[in-house]
Amino acid sequence: MGLNPLQTVRIAAPAAQSGANASVRRARPTPGRTSRGIAIVALLSILATACGSADDAEAAQPTLPLPPETDVAYGPAAGCPGSDVECGGSQQLDIYRSDEPGPNPVLVFFHGGGFIIGDKSNSIPERLGPALDDGWDVVSANYRLATPDGANLFPAAVNDARRVIRWVKANADAQGWDASNVAVMGQSAGGNLAEMVAVTSDQPEFDSPGLPPELAAVDPSVIAAVAINPVSDLGLFASSDAGAGMVARYTGCTEDCAEVNARGSVQTHVDAGAAPLLALHGAKDPLAAPEQGELVRAAYQGADLDDRFELIVVDDGPERFQGHDVDWGRFSDRFLEFLDRYRT
Repeated sequence: MGLNPLQTVRIAAPAAQSGANASVRRARPTPGRTSRGIAIVALLSILATACGSADDAEAAQPTLPLPPETDVAYGPAAGCPGSDVECGGSQQLDIYRSDEPGPNPVLVFFHGGGFIIGDKSNSIPERLGPALDDGWDVVSANYRLATPDGANLFPAAVNDARRVIRWVKANADAQGWDASNVAVMGQSAGGNLAEMVAVTSDQPEFDSPGLPPELAAVDPSVIAAVAINPVSDLGLFASSDAGAGMVARYTGCTEDCAEVNARGSVQTHVDAGAAPLLALHGAKDPLAAPEQGELVRAAYQGADLDDRFELIVVDDGPERFQGHDVDWGRFSDRFLEFLDRYRT
């Protein structure tokens, strides 16, 4: 595209742009957990503003049909179907298949929700229709969520994200997938996980304890990653009003947390093995400010990976798209162009 990948690309959106995200089903926090409940309510308020109305979403883009392959286990944690967010998520995924004959490349998607809420079925997999049209099969994955009682602390979600990649590759022949062309995408907290997958493939300390030998033998690397409004720096995310309680629940730390926050921050792990990464941030995002993307960019530059990183900052157009939201219809081609660049 004639751009220096390390330059920030600032995008101006048309004032009348449509493309609202689909409504997010929200679980109410458990009463009596005051500080954590306030954090959850604050985030949900931001997400509600960002997502717009269900009518707007339906008018903007039709929802994909429910995939026939749902709740496929990639690990033993089954979650609590029908219960609220306090359950802690699951190690399950849904598979959306392209009409193209296999073996197909695979795009693994991780939902957002501050590491404590969210689900694979309601966090915009329908926005990945263009990827299906482009010949990608899409895997929308859950991961274990941090709970108020201290379960599933960091790096459990990162462990799970890497395990999904291994599961996809290990099952590629049976599923009609191309194990040499697996990419990852995520939004918000899921963007953090997508980025962590991209930069930790050679860091076994992020493997799940007790990982089965058949999965441990599989390389968890990806060909490329797209991170949408990623909370890539936990310290900066924790400095926001909504993020503080979520990061505390995710890490289990409430005082002197610089070390653990750094370990959960993407730029800390960038080395020569980091995969190509495109990060998109809204200029006015209260949770994932562009500063976070700039830190990751600097780490890529410091590792002499000038050709592997691209940062997009949206600083014009409808204000909601400058916040913790993304105009999927507008950027889907850009995302796919980046991913297809690295397909073999």
